[in-house]
Amino acid sequence: MSERFDGRGGNGREDADLRLKIVGLGGVSGRKSYYPELQRKVRELEREIEERRLAEDELRRLRSYLENVIDSMPSVLVAVDPDFNVTQWNRGAEVLTGVEEPNALGRSLVSVFPELEAQLDRIRQALSDREPRFMKKVPSSSEGEGRFEDITVYPLIANGLQGAVIRIDDVTEQVRLEEMMIQSEKMLSVGGLAAGMAHEINNPLAGILQSAAVLRNRLLSSMPANEKAAAESGIHMEGLRRYLDSRKIPSMLDAIQESSERAAGIVKEMLSFARKGKDHLPCDLPSLMDRTLELAKNDYDLKKKFDFRGIEIFKDYDDDLPEVKCEPGQIQQVLLNLMKNASQAMWEAHVERPELYLSVLDRGDYVRLVVQDNGPGVSDEVARRIFEPFFTTKKVGEGTGLGLSVSYFIVVENHDGAMALERPDGGGCRFMVDLPAGGDERV
Repeated sequence: MSERFDGRGGNGREDADLRLKIVGLGGVSGRKSYYPELQRKVRELEREIEERRLAEDELRRLRSYLENVIDSMPSVLVAVDPDFNVTQWNRGAEVLTGVEEPNALGRSLVSVFPELEAQLDRIRQALSDREPRFMKKVPSSSEGEGRFEDITVYPLIANGLQGAVIRIDDVTEQVRLEEMMIQSEKMLSVGGLAAGMAHEINNPLAGILQSAAVLRNRLLSSMPANEKAAAESGIHMEGLRRYLDSRKIPSMLDAIQESSERAAGIVKEMLSFARKGKDHLPCDLPSLMDRTLELAKNDYDLKKKFDFRGIEIFKDYDDDLPEVKCEPGQIQQVLLNLMKNASQAMWEAHVERPELYLSVLDRGDYVRLVVQDNGPGVSDEVARRIFEPFFTTKKVGEGTGLGLSVSYFIVVENHDGAMALERPDGGGCRFMVDLPAGGDERV
């Protein structure tokens, strides 16, 4: 009686017999000679399958690891074939272009990364010469903001692969730091030139002041030398004075005297401003605020573009302030920049009644200097970036974007203080400069 295997059960011997028949190794009678060989073959096959499975797992793990490494790099990495179709697209490329990897793979480079169209000739050249190509500080734009990028093209020539890998690095901050260093050198040169000019102006200015004083004495006073010279000339001093009054000569002399003294004050402030202090000394901050205000009123560029005298000034100075040690020239530079920015903002916004609020407030551990205007204020985006180097809302040629960043550096780094911007509910900007108190002494 024979048994039939239906694929739904049976003992192991029957299954083995069936397998032997299927592979042509004989019937039951040949099982004893061929079964060990079959087992060996099965074990080898199972071992190969396991090794292949492990190799595939390792390959997937390695591929995932490499993809994570590539995606974790701050650079943009894009690989293309000889026809400039995308074969690799890392996370940096997704962030920069807004195109996700599945939507980029297989598509033409220009369609998913239009900014690289200008570099196609260089990519072709790299493929042709089989040599990398480097493009330094390539201007770009992102969200309307000027950027700079280093672009490197590496040709793929190994193991029969053809194509190229394009690497893009954002070097905007590096470029800006280089420009800042250059600008700082220029500012130092201009500062030294201004100080030299101030010294040179002092000499003829002193002559004008002295000559104006001598003219007043010789024309308007009744000293004996004047009476004698008039008599010898056949005139009377009283008649001369009436003539001078009728021609308003005394008021002209007053104007010469006043303007000369005003110019002398400006020169004095310029020399004080340009002089680099070596040590932090006790400082009378209310007096420094007032002197800076006078300097702002007489600043040449400010007077040329804005009428500072049309701004209404409000002051709030606390009494019995704690002692503050600082470098007066540097703090004056900060305050002058804040006043000039405020006046320009109000002028450009055509504020009907421009107002400037200046405060020196006792805050216990520190003294707060406040410069506030009633201008148009700033947006959230500007407020977030207001102290960044080279960030400016002014037109090209009207500002370098260094004023507030340098001011922030002076306050925070040079004086261990703090500097912040607030936007009052009524509009305008309020800049606060906090300087640490130097002791319990009161000034």
